Amino acid sequence: MTDNEVEDTARSNGARSMPSATSVATIGAGTMGHGIAFAAAAGGCPVSLFDVDDASLEEARAKIRATAAAVADSGAYEFETVSELTDRIEYVTALEDAVDGADLVIEAVPEDREIKLATFERIDRHVDDDTVVATNTSSLPLDDLVEPITAPERFCGMHWFHPPHIVPVVEVVYGDATTADTIDTASQFLREIGKDPVVVERDVPGFIANRIQSAMAREAWALLEAGVASPADIDRAIKGTFGFRLPLLGAFEKGDHSGLDIHHTVLEELLPEIDRSTSPPPVLSDLVEEGRYGAKTGRGVYDWRDADLERISEERDRLLLEQLEVYRAARGPPSTDRA
Repeated sequence: MTDNEVEDTARSNGARSMPSATSVATIGAGTMGHGIAFAAAAGGCPVSLFDVDDASLEEARAKIRATAAAVADSGAYEFETVSELTDRIEYVTALEDAVDGADLVIEAVPEDREIKLATFERIDRHVDDDTVVATNTSSLPLDDLVEPITAPERFCGMHWFHPPHIVPVVEVVYGDATTADTIDTASQFLREIGKDPVVVERDVPGFIANRIQSAMAREAWALLEAGVASPADIDRAIKGTFGFRLPLLGAFEKGDHSGLDIHHTVLEELLPEIDRSTSPPPVLSDLVEEGRYGAKTGRGVYDWRDADLERISEERDRLLLEQLEVYRAARGPPSTDRA
């Protein structure tokens, strides 16, 4: 038996397959947590949304209701009225009540290792023996978080992207002890609620999408630092060229369409010129030091002080829902292997 066969055999032991109408507990009612709860409920699942703070739960309840009202007629979700979705969500302040009987627990607390470890210790005391436990971390190694889990084969990463109720892809990540059955269970749940799971075979920092996005951001900031173009023109170049194609053509698909010989030549010419810094550029550091964090502080690269951020967010979501239909039409059958 080869090393890969041994690994596959080891991974195949573990969590059961998940039925339809999965019971989900989402731990943390912040931006990502309440969005994940919305996505699960929109896909037909009963959801327990937990937070220690009553005010956070009430804010999440209001946001979920407002989002449901805004998108009920879009056709993108499996509900027709606001109450049909909101009736599927229970808001709880006792973690043991949230995870009791849940088939899947998704942790979405702040990105702090100690907070997550304490949360997983509490979760592990109350979940059923066959419950899959997933973390929405985007930066912490899974094996740094799994210690409190008594059955680490049931633990995986489930990395959602903002806004989680619209963005179709969710990264499902193996830890060292995670079994293939656990990954299959998590992926099946995501498919059943209309998401598109992407399996990350190795737990590398940033997983897939954030690594590629960060590489693009590094070059964009380097171009701004060098005075090559204005922020608006750099953003427009991204959105109106390769960004415009991305719902239809990923990096390797684009390479095949252009010709790998041409792709190889372009990389030979450009890679020596592309920024390879290992720290943020001064132009970004200066903005952060000035407290210009972006829309949330009124100023970042752009000036948001007179902007109607609520209207901008609503318009963003409306356009993303239209783009979601393009993505779904282009995605084709679930299996996209073309090797």
